[in-house]
Amino acid sequence: MVTVDKRHISALMLIEAYAEKHKAEEKLGLFKKKYNMELHELEKRIRTSAEEDFDAFDDYMEWKAYKNHLAATNAKIKELRSENIQLA
Repeated sequence: MVTVDKRHISALMLIEAYAEKHKAEEKLGLFKKKYNMELHELEKRIRTSAEEDFDAFDDYMEWKAYKNHLAATNAKIKELRSENIQLA
């Protein structure tokens, strides 16, 4: 039988969460650089534009998803750092 300490699992999960955070932040930076604006500015541009820009809309949706993913990942990191985990 293998015995695993809860702290070791927590540490591994924290490392994975930080990797996810880094990936999301990197992707958000690429979108910000590509459009030279913030997400809410792109949303406003899409809403007020007379012509549809499907590529910009697709990027907007992906950008928004990564922003939401980053928020969820930050919450997960906060939980893991407080060692508030439960093993099943």
